[in-house]
Amino acid sequence: MPLYIEPQAGVAPIVNIINQSRHEVSVGVYYMTDRPILRALKAAHARGVDVRVIIEGKPYGMRPWQVRKEEKEIEATGASLKLAPYRFTSHGDHYAFLHAKYLATGHEAEIGNPNFSWSDFHDARNYMYITRNATIVRAANAVFNADWNNRHAPAWTHRVLVLSPGTSVNQILQVIHQPGPICIEDEEIGPYRPTLDAIAAKGRLARVILPANINVTDQRDVAFLREHGVQVRLLPVKPIYLHAKLVLSQRLAYIGSENLDRTSLEVNRELGLLLNGSDIGKLQAQFNKDWAAAQ
Repeated sequence: MPLYIEPQAGVAPIVNIINQSRHEVSVGVYYMTDRPILRALKAAHARGVDVRVIIEGKPYGMRPWQVRKEEKEIEATGASLKLAPYRFTSHGDHYAFLHAKYLATGHEAEIGNPNFSWSDFHDARNYMYITRNATIVRAANAVFNADWNNRHAPAWTHRVLVLSPGTSVNQILQVIHQPGPICIEDEEIGPYRPTLDAIAAKGRLARVILPANINVTDQRDVAFLREHGVQVRLLPVKPIYLHAKLVLSQRLAYIGSENLDRTSLEVNRELGLLLNGSDIGKLQAQFNKDWAAAQ
């Protein structure tokens, strides 16, 4: 089953990919502190696997000593570690991050919502997709290698992945513009006019779930959507925190690291995928459960 829903699936799908690696493992993730993942990377390095990790050097709200502790724990696995390239770090008058959450070996890749931390696999709603599709695996590795060498990702990867910065907003708008109802779960809904206007245009056909602790900016965006008839509910932050990034229509869905805000879609390094087929039903079933639990 390539689609996994957290916290039901736990960390095992990630650990299994690492355990099955034979030559290389490349991890690009906002932050990584989960003990089973670190142990699996250490074991992979011990059996001769080339383990490389890129993390964000200045995660929002984390103190420098916490990041340094994270670096030491990753380095202790034997992995080669780099902090995100300058173009994906905080600079100037805005924040930009390596906010992706993915991992790739020579034959398999995982792309999704969860950071590699305990909470993302135990008390948060997240979606992730694991695939052996050779084109997707090659694209994930190409993006990682570009960031590792501080180069721009090849143009062709933007046609395979929902990749930021780049054309990701157009791919997500493609899902929103699909005929019929749409469903959205997101930790942050804006501010970003292209996606907000597209959701508002759906009116009552759009259902949106956000976490109950949204900030003042998102509260204004929620008011805007409700003025246009969009149905919006807030999910309590306990027992399961809504960290997901999901846009779902009847035939197409997006999952990935991009929130529906300008920084995610235009500035950060982010990775996502467009899904169809049987995954749509699984995503819809979980959304309906979350909708029933939301207020």
